[in-house]
Amino acid sequence: MSISSKAFEKAINESGIAKIKWWKDWDKNDWNGRKGWSTKSGDPQGLLLHHNGGAATESTKPEDNSDCSKDDNGAKFVNRHPDFDSPASQFFLRRCGKLDVNAYTQCYHAGKGDFTGTDWAGHKIPKDSGNGYLMGVEIASKGNRNDFTEAQWETLTKLAITLKELYGWKDTGTYYFPRHKDWAGGRKNDIQASNKFVQGKFEEYGQLWDGKIPPYDSVLAAQEDQTLANKAVFRLTNRLHDVGFGKSTPVIYEQTWPNKNYGLWCDANGVDASAVYTIKVHSQIFDTPPLCECCGQEFPA
Repeated sequence: MSISSKAFEKAINESGIAKIKWWKDWDKNDWNGRKGWSTKSGDPQGLLLHHNGGAATESTKPEDNSDCSKDDNGAKFVNRHPDFDSPASQFFLRRCGKLDVNAYTQCYHAGKGDFTGTDWAGHKIPKDSGNGYLMGVEIASKGNRNDFTEAQWETLTKLAITLKELYGWKDTGTYYFPRHKDWAGGRKNDIQASNKFVQGKFEEYGQLWDGKIPPYDSVLAAQEDQTLANKAVFRLTNRLHDVGFGKSTPVIYEQTWPNKNYGLWCDANGVDASAVYTIKVHSQIFDTPPLCECCGQEFPA
């Protein structure tokens, strides 16, 4: 059963993306009357990354890209492509980080292309039929170099995570987030960033954990009293999320013991989830040398 427009809207609104513009009739727009998707599941199989080549500046400095209105013309063009009288992609990403949502079903963005013989062949998309299988995001950029802003990378990462979870894609790897040039070969050069660079940005902005290792005793206290919420268990939950165990959006001082996340980690690592949280487990989860058993020295807060 395909994802409904209401479920799509809810997921995007809960993505953590700070600025979102929903264009009129986004839930009704389609490309030349094509309804739904060509996939067996009834949902898209990935998100194709484009640049529009029409940004106001190549500067990546925040102060030069804080005015979202500078990309109004680009947003209007993508929302209603003059040649097709339909959106040119489901999403448009401004240099300020604002995301414009134009549609959630098919749009004309992929054009002629083929994944045969590439790393994306497993999608089994017929030649020149990418629009029926892949969503698209037009990212505001001059297109002459890798000039996406950090605000764009942050929003793109949150969008990638949201779509992955919404449609059940395995991960946010390149397979589900190819570039237009990966589909269109020598015909297109977007986007300028390499797939490795894209993945690096997804990793950078996709982490919930802030890198601070919580004190072992504070984590243990949260396990013993599972009504207790503290920074330590908040960081534990974030860390478990980041290493692939459980979907979470924890809130500091509201997050209590993450039974689901921790249980999944324990199942994968042969640990009894009901047993006392040990120093060894603590060091395994946070990938650090174990605490000294002799002096009991704790990790820094």
